[in-house]
Amino acid sequence: MDLQYDSAHKILRETAERFLSEKYDFRTFRKTVDSDAGYSPDVWATFAEMGWLAMPFSEEDGGLGGGAVEVAILMECFGKNLVVEPYLASVVLGGGLIATLGTPAQKAELLGPLVEGKTKLAFAHDNRAPTKATLRGNDYVIAGAKAAVLSAPMADTLLVSATLTNGTTGVFVVPVTSSGLVLRPYRSVDGNRLADIELTDVFVPGPALLGGNGDATQAIAAVIDRAIAAMSSDAVGAMSAMVTQTIEYTKMRVQFGQPLSKFQLLAHRMVDMRVAEEEARASCLLATLSLDGPADRRTRAVSGAKAKIGRNSRFVAQQAIQTHGAIGTTEELPLGAFAKRCLAYEIMFGSTREHLRRYSAVIADPALASAGLLLEPASA
Repeated sequence: MDLQYDSAHKILRETAERFLSEKYDFRTFRKTVDSDAGYSPDVWATFAEMGWLAMPFSEEDGGLGGGAVEVAILMECFGKNLVVEPYLASVVLGGGLIATLGTPAQKAELLGPLVEGKTKLAFAHDNRAPTKATLRGNDYVIAGAKAAVLSAPMADTLLVSATLTNGTTGVFVVPVTSSGLVLRPYRSVDGNRLADIELTDVFVPGPALLGGNGDATQAIAAVIDRAIAAMSSDAVGAMSAMVTQTIEYTKMRVQFGQPLSKFQLLAHRMVDMRVAEEEARASCLLATLSLDGPADRRTRAVSGAKAKIGRNSRFVAQQAIQTHGAIGTTEELPLGAFAKRCLAYEIMFGSTREHLRRYSAVIADPALASAGLLLEPASA
């Protein structure tokens, strides 16, 4: 397996880094987070113009034929620049579900406006709150609740998971304007927008069920793992920014007549932070490259990365704030925003402890535990 970026990957990374460094500084982040919308429509439109919204989808579905590696490159750049636009929720989760489950007609109807930047999606999936869909004639009636739905306040359309009458799970396309649907929006610790959702006898037509009556459980699990891998790249980007900013701070901050970087204890701390960053990047790369493999291999890599990056990002954030002192926790300094972003990462889609349990359960299989980490190269 080739672990090197090719020329197209390098161009994508350079383009993203250049655009975001010029157009998405810390002041832009603060302005966007404090706005009523919670994202920038102009930036979202630019994402569409640059092809970033179309990138993960196949050419048959109107996309550019990219994959998890391209998404990882973008997401790491997003993490470095504190981007809060709903790329993860709308493109990776929402678009991923439609591309995986949707019929050709559903893909044409839903993915076209998404890649053009005209609509935004959010995936409402919360196993803790039961949601049921009952067939009445040719329509479905959905009743239940969902908690902490990422980017729901800015979405035009929700993808709602619900238990069907036969006990399987389906995903329904539900406009946010549907009668009986109530959103209660709020802001997460890192500035992103979430919402709790109540569905009281929400009627949707039969074609609103993605892909028909097949069980969507495995597809949902695979798309969530893709989202975790993408989000892990975002966390690595945030870690990288914290390490770089802390190193620069120790070079300019003077104590006892010399820069902090001259003190051996702090020099060792910088090395430990950089090592934690690189460990996280390696775990993230393994998760990204395992997404198209068997489910157990994918689970091993994704949960291993989520647990590793959760621990390492917390360590980097703590060391960065410790080095900066109290100023590291203020809103005037980007460091606090990066630390909060990593805190949100730890919580979303399962805590570090939950993924440790998931990882330990899957490697209890001796065959999997002894299997190589990387997948075999695809045959020509």
